[in-house]
Amino acid sequence: MLSMVAGALGILMFIWGFLKWLKFGDGDSAHKYSGYAFQMPTTAIIGFSLAAGLLALLGATERRRGRGVPSAIPTALAATSLLLAVGVYLGKGSISPDSGSKVGVQIGLILGLLTALVQTAVLGMGLASRHDDGDDSGSGTGRGRI
Repeated sequence: MLSMVAGALGILMFIWGFLKWLKFGDGDSAHKYSGYAFQMPTTAIIGFSLAAGLLALLGATERRRGRGVPSAIPTALAATSLLLAVGVYLGKGSISPDSGSKVGVQIGLILGLLTALVQTAVLGMGLASRHDDGDDSGSGTGRGRI
């Protein structure tokens, strides 16, 4: 169930990408950029979250024995998205020495940051709830299936 939620959050992040994430300038002359704007760092935030969600969703729906995705992989991708979102939020004023104060946050970055946070928490809960069911290979190491 947690993988399904993470998948939905990844798709939601894809949708948030069409909103405005950053603005440059003040007042009516400000330029606002979506998450998918050319050469924007926000595209990586969206991409990692979408990849995490799709991996979790597809891994959870894979029903063949020995298949699927280890839960640590989507969790790591979601955490990467979260860290990048925090980095862009905190570093937005450091774009250049003379115009860094003109860079502002828009609703897309806030929603993206919150979505990445929730997705990381959901996948982290799924990772923490995993337990070893024993060794499927029969070697007796107790490591379980990867």
